Amino acid sequence: MSTMKTLATVLTCTFLLGAFATVAAADPGRGADIQCYVWANNATSTLNAPYSPSSPYSFNTVGRSAANFVTRTATGVYTVTCKGVGGGSLFTGSGTWGAGGHVQVTAYGSEDADYCKVSSWTTGGADFTAFVRCYNSAGALSDSRFDLLFVW
Repeated sequence: MSTMKTLATVLTCTFLLGAFATVAAADPGRGADIQCYVWANNATSTLNAPYSPSSPYSFNTVGRSAANFVTRTATGVYTVTCKGVGGGSLFTGSGTWGAGGHVQVTAYGSEDADYCKVSSWTTGGADFTAFVRCYNSAGALSDSRFDLLFVW
């Protein structure tokens, strides 16, 4: 009998929680729209000189590939900028989104670094900017090609 009472209590609580957490009351979300994709194909570009990544392997919601830039700032340290797709821009047509998003990065190629990671990113302004670090198997910073994906 106590099993039936426990089950009834669980079902009642689930029903009540469901009534308060309706779809209309929940954050509708923004979906998972790709805003920027970059293949940083020049691992040893000139320090502090931005370059446009390989056009066929670069995408930007606002300006296609011409709005993406990669800058090598030190050995194994890169800044990726995607113009116009930050949360402070009005590209959505519905106002600004603020800071947020999701970023993934992966080292590219067998002769390059073993792994890359995003140390941080910013999206509160008009542009998206990610700071990427790449490392060799010994854990030292190492120049590398990499792929980066930014989605909302």
